[in-house]
Amino acid sequence: MPHITLGRLALLTAMVALGAAGPAQAQSSGGGTVTYIPAHQEKMELADGTLMVRQMMKGVVVAEDASVPFHMSPQDCMGSNILGSDGMLIAGYGHCRGMDADGDVWFIWYNNSPDGNRWGFMGGRGKYEGIEGGGTTVANPPTADGRLVITWEGTWTMK
Repeated sequence: MPHITLGRLALLTAMVALGAAGPAQAQSSGGGTVTYIPAHQEKMELADGTLMVRQMMKGVVVAEDASVPFHMSPQDCMGSNILGSDGMLIAGYGHCRGMDADGDVWFIWYNNSPDGNRWGFMGGRGKYEGIEGGGTTVANPPTADGRLVITWEGTWTMK
């Protein structure tokens, strides 16, 4: 058995401890757009006279920085918006699934309100396992056929 000095033992202990800590988690930030087309939509009048619009949308995430891992990824979303009798948004909630070119998947939630639109990561698989973060969106007016472009920004930490 080779002889280990105290100095070598200390160095070995430090290397193991650093390796056990894993790579440093770096926070990233960015923004871009998502362009959606409606896949399915249902409208239901609620008892209080408001309107619930349930939608399934298909989109493509475009990041301003092409090195963002989910740049140019397809995204499928499902959610519901509650509209007042004037057609204005009262509240909206939903979730989306995205898949990048490597086949890794992430999941987000979203909440739309007159005070602003927020989103956050719920988790993922592959490189998105343990992802955390979120941000805000701004929706542009939809086209006559229901297509929608939103602008997004946020921060996230990949584990």
